[in-house]
Amino acid sequence: MTEIDFSLNQTKDTDIIELVGTVVWNKADKNKTFQNLSEAEKTFVFIDIFESEINNDGLYGFFYNTSGEFSHEVLQAFIAVNANETATVIEKALKIFPELPVPKDIIVRRQFMEKLQLNDLELWSNLELDLVNSKEDIVALTIAYVKLHKTDFEY
Repeated sequence: MTEIDFSLNQTKDTDIIELVGTVVWNKADKNKTFQNLSEAEKTFVFIDIFESEINNDGLYGFFYNTSGEFSHEVLQAFIAVNANETATVIEKALKIFPELPVPKDIIVRRQFMEKLQLNDLELWSNLELDLVNSKEDIVALTIAYVKLHKTDFEY
Protein backbone atom coordinates (compact mmCIF):
# COMPACT_ATOMS: atom_id res chain seq x y z
CA MET A 1 0.00 0.00 0.00
CA THR A 2 1.39 3.41 -0.98
CA GLU A 3 1.39 6.43 1.30
CA ILE A 4 -1.34 8.00 -0.85
CA ASP A 5 -3.47 4.83 -0.63
CA PHE A 6 -3.02 4.89 3.14
CA SER A 7 -3.97 8.57 3.22
CA LEU A 8 -7.08 8.09 1.10
CA ASN A 9 -8.21 5.14 3.23
CA GLN A 10 -8.70 7.32 6.31
CA THR A 11 -12.27 7.83 7.49
CA LYS A 12 -12.07 11.53 8.32
CA ASP A 13 -11.63 14.00 5.47
CA THR A 14 -9.39 16.21 7.58
CA ASP A 15 -7.09 13.23 8.22
CA ILE A 16 -6.95 12.50 4.49
CA ILE A 17 -6.01 16.10 3.67
CA GLU A 18 -3.38 16.24 6.41
CA LEU A 19 -1.77 12.97 5.35
CA VAL A 20 -1.82 13.83 1.64
CA GLY A 21 -0.29 17.17 2.59
CA THR A 22 2.44 15.42 4.53
CA VAL A 23 3.25 13.20 1.54
CA VAL A 24 3.30 16.10 -0.89
CA TRP A 25 5.29 18.50 1.29
CA ASN A 26 7.80 15.74 2.18
CA LYS A 27 8.26 15.10 -1.53
CA ALA A 28 8.70 18.84 -2.13
CA ASP A 29 11.24 19.02 0.68
CA LYS A 30 13.16 16.10 -0.79
CA ASN A 31 13.18 17.89 -4.17
CA LYS A 32 14.17 21.18 -2.47
CA THR A 33 11.15 22.89 -4.09
CA PHE A 34 7.52 22.20 -4.79
CA GLN A 35 7.94 23.50 -8.34
CA ASN A 36 9.31 20.07 -9.38
CA LEU A 37 6.16 18.26 -8.27
CA SER A 38 3.58 16.88 -10.69
CA GLU A 39 0.83 19.25 -11.85
CA ALA A 40 -1.67 17.44 -9.62
CA GLU A 41 0.61 17.78 -6.60
CA LYS A 42 1.17 21.47 -7.33
CA THR A 43 -2.60 21.92 -7.54
CA PHE A 44 -2.83 20.49 -4.02
CA VAL A 45 0.02 22.76 -2.84
CA PHE A 46 -1.54 25.92 -4.29
CA ILE A 47 -4.85 25.18 -2.56
CA ASP A 48 -2.99 24.44 0.67
CA ILE A 49 -1.05 27.71 0.43
CA PHE A 50 -4.19 29.74 -0.24
CA GLU A 51 -6.22 28.12 2.54
CA SER A 52 -3.41 28.66 5.02
CA GLU A 53 -3.02 32.34 4.11
CA ILE A 54 -6.76 33.01 4.07
CA ASN A 55 -7.16 31.46 7.51
CA ASN A 56 -4.30 33.54 8.91
CA ASP A 57 -4.21 36.91 7.15
CA GLY A 58 -7.10 36.98 4.67
CA LEU A 59 -6.83 38.09 1.06
CA TYR A 60 -4.62 41.06 1.90
CA GLY A 61 -2.13 38.74 3.60
CA PHE A 62 -2.27 36.26 0.75
CA PHE A 63 -1.35 38.90 -1.82
CA TYR A 64 1.08 40.78 0.47
CA ASN A 65 3.09 37.71 1.47
CA THR A 66 5.26 35.57 -0.78
CA SER A 67 2.18 33.43 -1.51
CA GLY A 68 0.84 36.22 -3.71
CA GLU A 69 3.46 35.21 -6.26
CA PHE A 70 1.20 32.26 -7.04
CA SER A 71 -2.08 34.18 -7.39
CA HIS A 72 -2.93 32.92 -10.85
CA GLU A 73 -1.75 29.38 -10.12
CA VAL A 74 -4.05 29.35 -7.09
CA LEU A 75 -6.96 30.39 -9.29
CA GLN A 76 -6.16 27.59 -11.73
CA ALA A 77 -5.89 25.09 -8.87
CA PHE A 78 -9.39 25.86 -7.65
CA ILE A 79 -10.68 25.58 -11.20
CA ALA A 80 -8.91 22.20 -11.53
CA VAL A 81 -10.70 20.77 -8.47
CA ASN A 82 -14.05 22.17 -9.67
CA ALA A 83 -14.29 24.70 -6.84
CA ASN A 84 -15.99 27.14 -9.17
CA GLU A 85 -17.51 29.36 -6.50
CA THR A 86 -14.14 29.86 -4.83
CA ALA A 87 -12.47 30.40 -8.21
CA THR A 88 -14.97 33.17 -8.97
CA VAL A 89 -14.17 34.88 -5.66
CA ILE A 90 -10.43 34.63 -6.30
CA GLU A 91 -10.87 35.99 -9.81
CA LYS A 92 -12.73 39.02 -8.41
CA ALA A 93 -9.93 39.52 -5.87
CA LEU A 94 -7.31 39.43 -8.63
CA LYS A 95 -9.16 42.07 -10.62
CA ILE A 96 -8.62 44.60 -7.84
CA PHE A 97 -5.02 44.87 -9.03
CA PRO A 98 -4.69 47.66 -11.58
CA GLU A 99 -2.67 45.42 -13.84
CA LEU A 100 -2.93 41.71 -14.60
CA PRO A 101 -1.36 39.32 -14.21
CA VAL A 102 -0.72 40.05 -10.56
CA PRO A 103 3.02 40.75 -10.29
CA LYS A 104 5.13 37.83 -9.13
CA ASP A 105 7.72 40.27 -7.79
CA ILE A 106 6.82 40.91 -4.15
CA ILE A 107 8.09 44.50 -4.18
CA VAL A 108 6.09 45.44 -7.26
CA ARG A 109 3.01 43.67 -5.86
CA ARG A 110 3.34 45.50 -2.55
CA GLN A 111 3.76 48.83 -4.34
CA PHE A 112 0.45 48.20 -6.09
CA MET A 113 -1.13 47.26 -2.77
CA GLU A 114 0.07 50.46 -1.11
CA LYS A 115 -2.01 52.38 -3.64
CA LEU A 116 -5.23 50.46 -3.00
CA GLN A 117 -8.19 52.57 -2.00
CA LEU A 118 -10.37 51.89 1.02
CA ASN A 119 -13.18 50.60 -1.21
CA ASP A 120 -10.73 48.04 -2.72
CA LEU A 121 -9.83 46.78 0.75
CA GLU A 122 -13.53 46.63 1.65
CA LEU A 123 -14.17 44.59 -1.48
CA TRP A 124 -11.47 42.11 -0.41
CA SER A 125 -13.10 41.97 3.00
CA ASN A 126 -16.48 41.23 1.41
CA LEU A 127 -14.90 38.56 -0.77
CA GLU A 128 -13.42 36.96 2.35
CA LEU A 129 -16.95 36.81 3.76
CA ASP A 130 -18.08 35.13 0.54
CA LEU A 131 -15.40 32.49 1.09
CA VAL A 132 -16.43 31.99 4.72
CA ASN A 133 -20.11 31.74 3.84
CA SER A 134 -19.58 29.48 0.85
CA LYS A 135 -21.27 26.09 0.89
CA GLU A 136 -18.55 24.74 -1.38
CA ASP A 137 -16.72 21.84 0.27
CA ILE A 138 -13.11 22.50 -0.69
CA VAL A 139 -11.86 19.53 1.32
CA ALA A 140 -14.21 17.08 -0.43
CA LEU A 141 -13.44 18.56 -3.84
CA THR A 142 -9.70 18.34 -3.17
CA ILE A 143 -9.97 14.73 -2.02
CA ALA A 144 -11.96 13.84 -5.14
CA TYR A 145 -9.23 15.48 -7.22
CA VAL A 146 -6.48 13.55 -5.42
CA LYS A 147 -8.38 10.28 -5.96
CA LEU A 148 -8.79 11.08 -9.66
CA HIS A 149 -5.06 11.83 -10.00
CA LYS A 150 -3.80 9.36 -7.41
CA THR A 151 -0.92 8.04 -9.49
CA ASP A 152 0.46 11.57 -9.82
CA PHE A 153 0.88 11.67 -6.04
CA GLU A 154 2.92 8.50 -5.69
CA TYR A 155 6.67 8.29 -5.61
